[in-house]
Amino acid sequence: MEVLLNKSQEFINNFLESCTSCGTCREACPFLEKYGSPNEIISERSESVFLCTNCRACDYVCPVNLSPSTALHLLKYELIKEGRLSEKTKTAIHSSLGFADRGHRFPFSYYTKTDTAFWPGCSLSSTSPVVVKKITDALGKHLNKKVGLVLDCCFDPSFHNGDLDAVEAASERIKERLKKHGIKHLILGCTNCKKIFSLYMPEIKSEHILEALPDMTSKPEHSIGLQNVYLHHPCPSYRFDNIRENANIRIAQSVTVTAQSSRPLCCGLGGASHALSEELSEQFTEKVMEDAKGNPVVTYCMGCKNRYLKNGKEAYHILELITDAKPLKQPVSSGQKWLNRLLLAMEQRLKTKKFLLGTAVIMAIIISTYLRKSGYISPESLFGFIQQYNVLAPALFILIYAVGPSIFIPSLPLTLGAGFLWGPFWGVVFSITGATLGASVAFLIARYILGDAIKEKFSYSRWHILKEKVEQHGWKAVAFTRIVPIFPYPVLNYLFGITPIPFFHYLWSTFAFMLPACIAYVAFGSSMGELILKGNIKGIITGILIASVAMILPVAFKPMLKKVLPSKNE
Repeated sequence: MEVLLNKSQEFINNFLESCTSCGTCREACPFLEKYGSPNEIISERSESVFLCTNCRACDYVCPVNLSPSTALHLLKYELIKEGRLSEKTKTAIHSSLGFADRGHRFPFSYYTKTDTAFWPGCSLSSTSPVVVKKITDALGKHLNKKVGLVLDCCFDPSFHNGDLDAVEAASERIKERLKKHGIKHLILGCTNCKKIFSLYMPEIKSEHILEALPDMTSKPEHSIGLQNVYLHHPCPSYRFDNIRENANIRIAQSVTVTAQSSRPLCCGLGGASHALSEELSEQFTEKVMEDAKGNPVVTYCMGCKNRYLKNGKEAYHILELITDAKPLKQPVSSGQKWLNRLLLAMEQRLKTKKFLLGTAVIMAIIISTYLRKSGYISPESLFGFIQQYNVLAPALFILIYAVGPSIFIPSLPLTLGAGFLWGPFWGVVFSITGATLGASVAFLIARYILGDAIKEKFSYSRWHILKEKVEQHGWKAVAFTRIVPIFPYPVLNYLFGITPIPFFHYLWSTFAFMLPACIAYVAFGSSMGELILKGNIKGIITGILIASVAMILPVAFKPMLKKVLPSKNE
């Protein structure tokens, strides 16, 4: 795909030279019938190209074996790069990208930690979560191992609109997520997803659900008596002969097929036609209806099925006919689809220990915030309580310090209090131990439990800048941010957890480069204790001197580290 994009204009020019303007493709496509032949649209660089549904019917009928659909698709890409588009078209492209991006982020995205996983795609998971769960269970039994579930968007809506750079970027993120979760084998429930994975992620082992499902020996009750159906093959399936062959095999086990689409016939949802011209979109739908000749339609795309239901057509998804999931008889609204996706993702998270632990952390933050604001918790009360217990006090202090940063309890009063209560030596020992543990707890929570939520909370740009610095400089990025914090420490702890830095590197560099500030604050707290409790003026002078030296060290290191870690603007 990348090679083709680099030579997009060359491909378009070659197409224009070879196209005979015979008009055969116009008879097969409502879009071309209305707006002209592909070479005319391309020569004029017409914005009407965004009404092309990418169904590839024109390729199937071209008498000289050209690919008008590819030339039209690349024109979309070229026009987006040029940026000379109407606001209406820009809005349609942006809306498609927004749809894909929402499904790609928390709380709608979800990745299991299994070697093999079912990726149902947007339309199947949003329209029929019941089918998704039944198919996942059936795959597990068939393969005799745990099959997990992945909920994400492959960004095919952006692909349809020619926003190919967005698809490329999303594919890299998806590959990173799959690698992180140890997923090596994907079973796809959507032909559009199969297309995207074959074009952008060919190194990922993937197969369509109709290729992976076992033979079903028994017929579900609702498929008995359903005869003379029309089998509609979704447009992307014409890239994969094996998927269409398997569709015929699967459907023959349940119902009798009277006719089927012999070339790509778009349901009307392809490209931006449904957003820019509902009238043209309906013409595509009517072509399928005409081809079905009044028979019930069976397809293997939930988006297509929902489209036919909206137009009053009796329609089924193949997976409904080979499972005991009750077929949907009414179209599903957009709001209900998003709710279905949210509930399905949340249901998967509820099954994991991580979610329960993450929920406990969030509840602890809420409760501690309430107690602090209500006056039930204060640094003074904590120090008073600690001072009463000579044996358990250090362990309790370290425990509080270890938990505190994760729930945003300020650590400065604890550090000062350590010096006040235990003096400069043991105060530093207890404080740096607690601070390092606290930083580690937040780091591990972000890395293994709340990673997507952290990214959402602190914005992509924030953590991505930090991620780039870590990739370039490793532990030095930790050192710099500990000496010259670019974000508050509790925030940094969480953000480092979603960067690729190894935990051990993070641990020792956090310890080493928080130590100077820890010594400074403990020394100052200790000197205040000497003054208040003993009236020792020399003690506070000594404490101030130690604190000053400890605070000067970061200033001395700052220019050195800035050379290693230049700012983003440099």
